[in-house]
Amino acid sequence: MATNSKIEWTTHTFNPWIGCTEVSPGCAHCYARDMMERRYHRVQWGMGQPRSRTTADYWKQPARWQRQAQANGQRERVFCASLADWLDDEVPIDWLADLLTLVAATPHLDWLLLTKRIEHWSDRLQSVSRLTHDGAAIASTWLEGNAPVNVWLGTTVEGQQQAHDRIPMLLEIPTTLRFLSCEPLLEAINILQYLPTVTDAKGTCGLEPNRLHWIICGGESGKEARTFDLQWARSLREQCQAAGMAFFFKQTGAYAIDSSQLHPVQRSLQDPKGGNITALPEALQVREMPLPLLQSAPVGHSRNQKYVPLLIKEVL
Repeated sequence: MATNSKIEWTTHTFNPWIGCTEVSPGCAHCYARDMMERRYHRVQWGMGQPRSRTTADYWKQPARWQRQAQANGQRERVFCASLADWLDDEVPIDWLADLLTLVAATPHLDWLLLTKRIEHWSDRLQSVSRLTHDGAAIASTWLEGNAPVNVWLGTTVEGQQQAHDRIPMLLEIPTTLRFLSCEPLLEAINILQYLPTVTDAKGTCGLEPNRLHWIICGGESGKEARTFDLQWARSLREQCQAAGMAFFFKQTGAYAIDSSQLHPVQRSLQDPKGGNITALPEALQVREMPLPLLQSAPVGHSRNQKYVPLLIKEVL
């Protein structure tokens, strides 16, 4: 459970609890299940199995990151629940309330809340809103349309069916920034209908309401990794370029091919996940980050309709 994360697109990872249930094809070779259930025997994966809440001391870490970010005058990104799903409906609802309270208490951290259960957002937050808990007001405010300003909301899209099922629901939820994790990407997907239009000659665009703003793409790692075609990644990047939108290519995974050249992609033993960006074809040496101008909004306050930051790309 890394603090300074090895995941290239975040600063830290934070797991409020551990455990999950497989819900879609992308879950088939879940690294979190393999690690926490089979290797460390920390939890049992699956429906009806209890989730394991992390320790009180561990929960204090984001407060330290908050103080560090504030002292440095910068923002840090926190990927939440790399070993779970923050909208898992088998998690005790007061745990979710505690998480929302923590997010609100750390306004210098941008919380990347990624889920495969985007359809549970309303029901879960409504359940929190009925509690006698500090998180109840946060949930109620979000349900009313004012999202926590430091939340980036994302959903996993591993194939075209998940794109059709999940993206429309994501677009209906108010949030500062919306993103997709297309990892592991299992087939070519077309998401042009959900992407913003370029609004100026420089290729930047506003964070328009009900639009996507960032895509992470990558292949599957591990011994049982499914085939990943670099052409799928090229297609996604081209779609993002057409929209002036940030694109982040994370890794080729353990078994990649390039159908444009009809042969497997070679990996080194030192780089089993295919994450060495300099070894990739030039068109895929792209790791862009969307940076909302949060300084223009009161830190720690809910976003309102007057706060629409520009999309700025930081190339890592």
